[in-house]
Amino acid sequence: MNLSAATIQTLEFDKLRESIALRAGSTLGKEEILAMLPSADRETIRVRMAPVVETVNVIAFDDPVSLSRVPDIRSPLGACRTPCAMLNVPELLQIGEVLCGARRLRDYVTKRRKKYPALSELIVTLTPCPNLEEAISNALDPGTETVRDSASSELRRIRRSIEQLRGSIREKVASLAGNLPDSVVQDRLVALRNGRHVIPVRESQKESVQGIIHDQSASGQTLFIEPMVSVEQGNRLRQLEHEEKQEVDRILQLLTKYVADGHDEIQQNLRTLAQFDAIYAKAIYCRELDCTEPLFNDRGHFELRGARHPLLETFLRAAERAEELVPLELSLGGDDFWTLVLTGPNAGGKTVALKTVGLLSLMAQSGLPVAARENSEFPILSGVFADIGDKQSIENDLSTFSSHATNLGAICDQADNTSLVLLDEIGSSTDPDQGSALAMSMLCLLTDRGTRTIATTHHGALKAFAHSTTGIENGSMAFDAESLEPTFQLRLKVPGSSYAFEIARRFGVPGDVVDRAVGIAGSDVGRIESLIQDLDETYRSYREHAEKIVIEREETEAQRLTYQKRLAEVEDRERNLKRSAEEEAKRILDGANALIERTVQDIRQGNADKVSIRSAHKGIEAARADLRKSLEVSDVGPVVGISAGDKVFVNKLGKEGTVINDPGNSGRLLVEVGTFRVEVAPREVEIRQKVETSTPQTPPKVMVDRDESISMEVDLRGLTFDEASDIVDKYLDDLSTGGMERATIIHGKGTGVLRQKIGDFLKKHPLVRRQRLGGPGEGGAGVTVVELEPGK
Repeated sequence: MNLSAATIQTLEFDKLRESIALRAGSTLGKEEILAMLPSADRETIRVRMAPVVETVNVIAFDDPVSLSRVPDIRSPLGACRTPCAMLNVPELLQIGEVLCGARRLRDYVTKRRKKYPALSELIVTLTPCPNLEEAISNALDPGTETVRDSASSELRRIRRSIEQLRGSIREKVASLAGNLPDSVVQDRLVALRNGRHVIPVRESQKESVQGIIHDQSASGQTLFIEPMVSVEQGNRLRQLEHEEKQEVDRILQLLTKYVADGHDEIQQNLRTLAQFDAIYAKAIYCRELDCTEPLFNDRGHFELRGARHPLLETFLRAAERAEELVPLELSLGGDDFWTLVLTGPNAGGKTVALKTVGLLSLMAQSGLPVAARENSEFPILSGVFADIGDKQSIENDLSTFSSHATNLGAICDQADNTSLVLLDEIGSSTDPDQGSALAMSMLCLLTDRGTRTIATTHHGALKAFAHSTTGIENGSMAFDAESLEPTFQLRLKVPGSSYAFEIARRFGVPGDVVDRAVGIAGSDVGRIESLIQDLDETYRSYREHAEKIVIEREETEAQRLTYQKRLAEVEDRERNLKRSAEEEAKRILDGANALIERTVQDIRQGNADKVSIRSAHKGIEAARADLRKSLEVSDVGPVVGISAGDKVFVNKLGKEGTVINDPGNSGRLLVEVGTFRVEVAPREVEIRQKVETSTPQTPPKVMVDRDESISMEVDLRGLTFDEASDIVDKYLDDLSTGGMERATIIHGKGTGVLRQKIGDFLKKHPLVRRQRLGGPGEGGAGVTVVELEPGK
């Protein structure tokens, strides 16, 4: 990526890296963060971003990672391969820490490999060395940084001998000191000098104690003498201590050899742990600032939602002023425009807006979540160029304008349609007319190239230029004209006023000076500034109105969803009612069919005599009574609000019908549903449409209530013609009485005799209007469909 050191410093990317590095727990992790640079390769960005995003989730939602610090063991790793090398205890303990950390991190991620695929790819490079880790842990004590007694049986023997001998010497010397007169000893406590047990003896009485002088007090009044009775044991102690050192050195050399054998694996583990330490620090930083994963597009489009400058936010949070931060909303690039001319008063936030866009772009392409709301979009940039601030250089003999011109020349040479260019106060530090002309020319060049460009200015000519040039748009940082305070809100397609005269008055410039300046500026400037200020006010009013519309739209949508949910519940209840009605109807139909079958059986057994027929009629009438009872409700009474002609919904049938009669004292209603008429209780219906009161009601047509127990078909199979004709005759009579106009007679195919005789019988029957054999799907030649004469 084309990114100069000057741009890194200008956009404060170096400070961002330093801030993140403070969260790292190791020198190696800090170094990796401080060396972090953006990439222009999409896959590289993805590989960097994914583990950071996953680690943010680890910190927020998962168990803590039990990873200790990652010590810098590069030096001991480099030294361990030297012939006869011997690492010291602290160095070996640090290597043990690295091995322990590699094992713990590998175990942690392995258990969660499906949740964290990117971290799983990272830990593939970790190679645990359990034997070496165990050897270091068993041999070395991290608390005292010494070799443990258990490191070898020889070391244990030597140290036991040393302790025993020291105890013996201490007792012997103490006994001697206790027997000496007070005039000889300065103190009766046994001291150690140069590893020898000595007695503090007055200098004037040194001849009273035979031994070796090992030390003298600062005043010269006390000599520390090792008595001769313990010298030989002291020499033996020195020999044992030498043997101890040799055994310790042997153990350390052996551990060093083990480290040398696993050098490559340990070095790779160190690199991976340093990478994870850097990732963890990035995740901590991004979580502290509520950063989100950016989206990348191929349209060269910026869509920043709630963007914040991370360093400014960190500062304001530390000062407990986070509420002062105003997020940036910006859309730039794509098919609309790709150059933004940003205007407005000083200290209004223009430069911060420039740096925010630049710094977040560098963050995103460094594989970091950005300080913005979700779904913020960025293009993949091949270069970022910035000319911000005063670049005057005394050493290089460059004026401010010369320094700007040098930067602008480099930008013209290198920027292309995949670059981002940030220009602060373009055309300043020189003659305003010439500066404006130069700024227009450069913006035209960058716009023609398709370079994403944001430029700030106070030149009024550039505002008109941006308004009339394709691919360039005005933008401004909002300003409260009443309080003369910036609001730090960016507004697109609206130029901003500098409010120079108003601000000057507020900060104490004499009124006559300001008035004279207004006159000098001329009426054209005044009209333009007034126009911009009026536009500001219009924009603010429009924005407030748009925000109200958005709120109302959200409320309307919420109400729509509520009613949609309620409608779904009503429809669901209606489906349940229909299902219940169908089940009830099926039950009734099954009962009717069963009754018919029993009746037919009774007729057969009774040879169709009058007694059996009468009994069959009684059974059917009883079934009718049961049906009426099943449609009734227990509580009846006077009905209010329902009258003849009303459209109602019959719950049990799941159908709409028309009320035929006004309810009487019985409280029952007669409702016509299609060709059916049923008597129901008022609580079993719902009013759907009231009859017009102005329309005179006609007397209801008197009809016999239809009997739902009559089936739409009758089965004659297995009967003789004599048996079947009586049943058909009675069936047709019941159909006519019940107001039914169509039915199916099932006689089967067989030899065709029963079909022929039934057909002849139906031709002569007065209630039959026409007949036909069943069609496909109706039963074919096995059934006869009859239509009855209406009204008979």
